[in-house]
Amino acid sequence: MRVGEIMNRKPVVISPDKRVGQALKVMQQHNIRHLPVLKDGRMLGWISARILREVLLASMLEVITVGDVMIEAPITVAPDTSVEEAARLTVEHKIGGMPVMDGEKLVGVITAMDLLSAFISMLGLLRSSSRLDLLLDKRPEVLEEVSQLIDQAGGKIINIAVGKTKGDQRFYFFRLEKCDLQPIIASLKARQYHIVDAIP
Repeated sequence: MRVGEIMNRKPVVISPDKRVGQALKVMQQHNIRHLPVLKDGRMLGWISARILREVLLASMLEVITVGDVMIEAPITVAPDTSVEEAARLTVEHKIGGMPVMDGEKLVGVITAMDLLSAFISMLGLLRSSSRLDLLLDKRPEVLEEVSQLIDQAGGKIINIAVGKTKGDQRFYFFRLEKCDLQPIIASLKARQYHIVDAIP
């Protein structure tokens, strides 16, 4: 899944000459926490509710402008950036959202909530499913063999999430269409695979 599929294509924007107090009102009005800062159609920066809270002195609200406090070179993504990469950037930089840029043009906004919703959808959490958590060798052929065993035992894999490493092994989380896990577990145990958890 790509950022362009889930981003807000019509983001609310603000100009750099607006007062901080006006920016706060716009955020409250639209129930948002981020605003791209545009002038003559060109993005100049990015402002967040957190930044505004840091300068939230009542006596200064009508003096300080958005341009005074905006981030002039925010972290950005492109429409074809994967949601995984966008999520990594939000965690790594501890940010709640990013402008989506197509070259020099602002084409949307992506927020942490958008990404969370996408992952919920991708993981199939909104529909009935079963899950198997395994600790496997990191060799690709091992993952392929386990997937084949699950399929042969009647399991239909929705997706596979990759977890942390543990020595030469890695945690894998198999989400399956709702099924009886016992034949699958028996097949995996017969091949000495380490099952950490099973959620029917």
